[in-house]
Amino acid sequence: MKAPAPVLDGAAEAIKPPPIEIVTLRLLDDTLLEPDVALRLAGLADSLPRPRSVMLQLAQAGDDPAELARIVATDPATAALLLRTVNSAQFSLRSEITSIQHAITYLGANLVRDVAIRHAMTVPAAGRNLTTERIYQGLWRNSYLASGIALALAQRLRLAAPAATSTQALLFMLGDIALVSHYPQIADLYNADLDLAVLVAGTQERLGFNSAMVGAHLAQVWQLPAGLRVALRKSLMPLVSGPDTLDPETAPGLVVSYFSNRLAQALWRQVDFDLVDAMQALRERPEAYYLPQHLAAVGLQDALSALTEPAVERRLASLVKGLSAPR
Repeated sequence: MKAPAPVLDGAAEAIKPPPIEIVTLRLLDDTLLEPDVALRLAGLADSLPRPRSVMLQLAQAGDDPAELARIVATDPATAALLLRTVNSAQFSLRSEITSIQHAITYLGANLVRDVAIRHAMTVPAAGRNLTTERIYQGLWRNSYLASGIALALAQRLRLAAPAATSTQALLFMLGDIALVSHYPQIADLYNADLDLAVLVAGTQERLGFNSAMVGAHLAQVWQLPAGLRVALRKSLMPLVSGPDTLDPETAPGLVVSYFSNRLAQALWRQVDFDLVDAMQALRERPEAYYLPQHLAAVGLQDALSALTEPAVERRLASLVKGLSAPR
């Protein structure tokens, strides 16, 4: 294994001017919306069925496997979908799993919770063609990996609720998932693997709002936990500004979620799993310009070291392998 390279060296990056993609991007928010755009945003939320009631319980679930099993067992539809999913080729199990408790023991509480949360949400497939379906599945695959990364980093930071941070990372791209499902005409933006700044600019130009606004609006309508609503509303702030613009209390979870999702996408671009190469590739993209400052501000200068600890790296590599298997 390669020796870990310095993580996004903040001192070196600070002397460089922001990339043009960052300088020219102006994030929209609810205070800047034209009335017709506000109506479209509200209509998007209204068009998506509310998640089953178990969704809120799952979003607030901790690390206790017994608690998680109890929550999933209260919703037969979620339990059935979860068992069907974990027994699919996607997770390459050697023997069939027939109980939620067994699924938790085999796959771990974090991944089981993530799969259950996804299936507690109902995002209609109508209107998704082969391209948008592939993008949609890729966004969820990225979210699963980001959740695993976030859990490891939250544990390194000794955050009070690592499970809540991993759930936040899982749902960080909720707005993107809804946009791709509701507006297949923007699939070309996602299909092009653009830098995040370019993707956000293109989405705002075409629709008049961005993924952060959509995610926050859905979280409000669905009555998800207040902390998650705040994180989704601010999910694009690490892209365009430094740590001084973030609330110190919520910054650790927000930075971990942003970083985990960007690193997860860098890992999925690879042929072979390599955290060091993925980190290097990420640091070369405009979307990572402010990351050194954010990571330093929350005490994660050693993020790569945390992720390349043997047990953590094996767990993430196994997750990538499982998620890459045919479904």
